[in-house]
Amino acid sequence: MRQADTFNLRKFLTEGQLEKNLQEVDIDLDDKEQAVVDDVKDEMSSILKTMDTELDKASKSTNEGLLTIASIAIALPAIMGLIAKFGKAAGNMVNKVLGKKPTDQDAYQQWMTKLGHIADELHHLYMAPIEAIVKKFVKDPAKAKKISSGIFHVIVATFLIASGATAVKALQTKNISLATLEGALSAVKGGELKQFITGLFEA
Repeated sequence: MRQADTFNLRKFLTEGQLEKNLQEVDIDLDDKEQAVVDDVKDEMSSILKTMDTELDKASKSTNEGLLTIASIAIALPAIMGLIAKFGKAAGNMVNKVLGKKPTDQDAYQQWMTKLGHIADELHHLYMAPIEAIVKKFVKDPAKAKKISSGIFHVIVATFLIASGATAVKALQTKNISLATLEGALSAVKGGELKQFITGLFEA
């Protein structure tokens, strides 16, 4: 992980969490895959900052200081807007560096493998800070983990759709749940992202 990454993540992670994150083995990306990941760092940083700010405001809007479905619904537009911006930036970079979705089956499989590598690296870099933010407002560790995973899969889904990938069966990753990703893809394509994310908090 580069030093710049460490600086950006330090705000959202405790020292123990940061050390654990840094000890994980980096995904072995080729230059083109790394270029995509590097290009969207600012967008991901904006998502993290906005999540932290908007969820904090949402929690303070209730007497109990806890998140409710109504308060989450108020926080979501700003977060979803930045996720959409990230997806567009990542998709544009994928098409620029890796090319658009190939029509040849073998080339398509190789292209999807590269998208899988990028998704795994995004997980490596950003899953822990997303979870650290959610845990500030959701005290149940298992629920916080589920919500964080769902939000991360929405982020990946937006980038895949913007890249031109419409199905995930060919995606090979170490850290992505294909079932959760399919649900996120359906929500993005069906215009039901707000319901998908609020559903994570309800479950």
